[in-house]
Amino acid sequence: MPHSPRLSTDFSPADMARALEDAMQTPAPTRIDKQVPSVPWGPTLQFDTTHVYPALSESLERTATLGSSVSADSAARARVTTSGIPDHKAPLPKLRYFAPVGVAGGMGPLATVDLQKKLFEAGERKLNELAAQTGRQVTDQDHMGVISFNLGHMIQDRTAYIKSFKGDPDDPQAVREHLLKDVAENPFWGALHVCMALKNAGAHVIMFPCNTFHAWFDLLAEHVKLPMLHIAEATVLSLQQAKDELPENPQIGLIATTGTVDSRLYQAAGERMEKFGGPKITWRHPTPGTQDKAMRGIYDGVKAGDMPLGAALLNEVVLELIKDGVHAFVDGCTEVHPAIGDITYPVPQVDAATALAETAVRLSMVLARLERKFS
Repeated sequence: MPHSPRLSTDFSPADMARALEDAMQTPAPTRIDKQVPSVPWGPTLQFDTTHVYPALSESLERTATLGSSVSADSAARARVTTSGIPDHKAPLPKLRYFAPVGVAGGMGPLATVDLQKKLFEAGERKLNELAAQTGRQVTDQDHMGVISFNLGHMIQDRTAYIKSFKGDPDDPQAVREHLLKDVAENPFWGALHVCMALKNAGAHVIMFPCNTFHAWFDLLAEHVKLPMLHIAEATVLSLQQAKDELPENPQIGLIATTGTVDSRLYQAAGERMEKFGGPKITWRHPTPGTQDKAMRGIYDGVKAGDMPLGAALLNEVVLELIKDGVHAFVDGCTEVHPAIGDITYPVPQVDAATALAETAVRLSMVLARLERKFS
């Protein structure tokens, strides 16, 4: 089946370096502390979200130096129990091309499985490129490890909680207090436990298969000392790489939940990425009536298991955006692409989950190289 025009969104490390390195002002040298991992495949180097863009621009590999080490005794409390595993002297395998990545899933369950599939496909594409260069056949052991907790019951509805805020949306302290409120309806607390479990299970980086949840991204980064990838920033970076195929100031349609639209997730990401050389995007949203169709397509369709209804409603949303003159549109909810990804449109369809997966593969490879360098 033919697909919509595909933007050339492959990242060039040289382009990334030019766009990001100066803006990030990576210290030289960057001291990286060592730690004892909770599991054999876990990270031995202490990274967090501030290291993501220096790593993607490859400046981190040039500037990293080894700092202090955490002792085995002090790290033992965080180690996952290995009781019942017989003692052995055989060495366990080292990381190959990739460091294992973590998916804080369940938001939603289908989107989690879809992201896992896209992570595998993006990793496989990279392995096939390497195989073509080296002539070495790809094996099971070469693939990127994915640790995924698809725990929908742990993470409450994101849009419903964001819409329950009755304060001033322009008051950052009031918004922060709402997002950290200690109530059962707040998805933050369940997600925090899932992220900490992923960290203890050996994930080197964490991502979320839900756009709306990124309203809590910065707050989680304060608590989870592990690199986390931002889905909207990954999407804008992919648009940056395709800027030669788009007008100078493109109009990009956004199909997303009302929570994502109201939180200005993509607008804020676009503004941040502009200073890194990203395109100046004008985001176009559906009309209020059509936004209701988008919500019905996501919730009554895809999330409820009625894919034909979801596809029909979301297709109507796309057609309105195209009629409005957008140059491309973003599937800004991870439930959207599974419903309409196989429909052909006259403008490019940009899948946020695919952009996230491709960025995760690049970051995973950098982290694996650093682990090998300092092992």
